[in-house]
Amino acid sequence: MNLRQLRAFALIAEHGSIRAAARALSVTQPAATRSLRELEQSVGVDLVRRSVKGVELTTYGEALYKRAIVILQETRRAREEIGQMRDGEGGTLNLAVSSAALVVVPTALVAFRARMPRVAVSFNEVAPPHSHEQLESGRYDLLVQTEYDGEINDSFERRPLFTLPLAIGARLGHPLRGARSLAELRESLWLVPGNSGAPANLVRRAFAAQGLPPPLDVIACQSIAVALSIMADSDALGIFVRPLFEHRLLPPHMRMVPLDHELPDARVSIVTRADSPPTPAAQCFIECMIEARDAMLARVSSRSEQGNVRVRPHKRT
Repeated sequence: MNLRQLRAFALIAEHGSIRAAARALSVTQPAATRSLRELEQSVGVDLVRRSVKGVELTTYGEALYKRAIVILQETRRAREEIGQMRDGEGGTLNLAVSSAALVVVPTALVAFRARMPRVAVSFNEVAPPHSHEQLESGRYDLLVQTEYDGEINDSFERRPLFTLPLAIGARLGHPLRGARSLAELRESLWLVPGNSGAPANLVRRAFAAQGLPPPLDVIACQSIAVALSIMADSDALGIFVRPLFEHRLLPPHMRMVPLDHELPDARVSIVTRADSPPTPAAQCFIECMIEARDAMLARVSSRSEQGNVRVRPHKRT
């Protein structure tokens, strides 16, 4: 088993076609086929089978594909880490961020680009479980995500940055814009990030904190842009971190529902793989994020004392 074989196998799995994989590898189709056959001989099982849809993975192939992606991504990260250590620049940084992280990500990016200008940066939107699978496979270097403020037991390493209060958002003119409690909003349509049925979902936790069952009419929506578009032309409600209501990301027709009770805090954390240390580029971006967090806290401290904004650093940084 070698990297050439694994790379060919991974591309065959992703494209569902040996011909397409060969094009991606810039080799002939017989060469790609030969790499696949050599890999199958080395592990002693068939990894793919032909079907009317093209090439499909066998059970053995699916198991190897998960490992192959990690191996190939770790190889890329190792190569880039050596290059960044040697030259101080180059390579890639792939990450996913949530909308709440946008209060610090732009500042962090400016600082990062000043320090490592030749690193190719790719931003994605956090969309569990896809983004976590991408992190696990090594395709993403890190996530900057919004999560509930509590202990989370999974396989990832966390660097909590800060906590933010949650708020309910509705369009201007929404019939329930004057609601004062979550109980009045339970019958509404909700747009919820992540898995709407998960106990850790922010909406479920907000309702549970008030001793209420979760709303029944829920649509999972991973994209904030899609959620805002739907909310603009419907009576759907959404849950956001409160500072976003002062951010230009939210359109002017969005309003915060003035509840009489507080909602649980959300936490913004940097999430990385526990079994793979960050590359120099990823570590640099993490440091830039922490610096941007500190600058943000300094800016809002006076406003926070006045009760307009409540942003707290997390104890574990």
